Amino acid sequence: MIGIIVAMESELRPFLEFPHTIEKKGSKPFYLIKIANKQVVVVLSGIGKVNASYAATLLIHLYKPKLIISTGVSGGLGILNVLDIVVATKTCQHDVDTSALGDPVGFVSTVNCIYFPTDEKISNEFAKTLNAHMGVLACGDCFVADNKLRDSIANNFDAIACDMESGAIGQVCHIENVPYVALRCISDGAGDNAELTYSQVLQKASALLFEGVIKVIKRMD
Repeated sequence: MIGIIVAMESELRPFLEFPHTIEKKGSKPFYLIKIANKQVVVVLSGIGKVNASYAATLLIHLYKPKLIISTGVSGGLGILNVLDIVVATKTCQHDVDTSALGDPVGFVSTVNCIYFPTDEKISNEFAKTLNAHMGVLACGDCFVADNKLRDSIANNFDAIACDMESGAIGQVCHIENVPYVALRCISDGAGDNAELTYSQVLQKASALLFEGVIKVIKRMD
C-alpha cells in the first residue's frame, strides 16, 4: 500500500479520475484507488500542520503504507520560479521556536531534531522524473506572503520552498518509522504579492504534480 496526503480539493481532484472507493476514518476521507496494479490510498488532510499530522497518523495506523507521498503546492521563498517542482531532501517546521530555552529555531524537543530526512532513493527518482529541484522544504501554520518572513525562513533553514504540511508529516513519519517523500510545485514566490499568483496557478500546479506522482508509482516495484 502506498499512501498519498494532499491538503486541498484541487490537489485531490486529479486522483479521482481513477475508479475509487471512499472510506471515512475519524473526520478524514480516504480514497482507495489502484494505479498500475498497486494499491494506493489518498487522504484529504485539510490545510495546516495539525490536520496533516492527524491524517498521517490515521493513514499509518489504519492502512500500514510502505511509503507516504506528501504532495501539493508551496511558496518559492524568492528562489525558484512559479511552476518549478521541488522534491524535499528533508523537511522542517519554521514556526517551532523554543529559542528562549536555548534551543535553535525549528528544534522539535520531543524528537530532538530540526530536520526530518525523506527517503533518498525514491526522492531521487521523483526528482529525475520531474526534472525537479532538490532541497529543504520548510513548513509552518501560515501562508507566507511577506518578504521579511520569506527571507527569514530561507536563511534560517537553508530552505528553497515553504508550505503548511510537509514538516508535520515528516515528524509523524519519523516517529512511526515510515519512509516518506515530499513534493511541491511552486505556486508563488511567498513574497508580498503571493496570494495573487497562488490563486492563478493552483490548478495547473496540482495537475503537474499528479502527472509526476503517477509516473513514479507506475515504476515502483
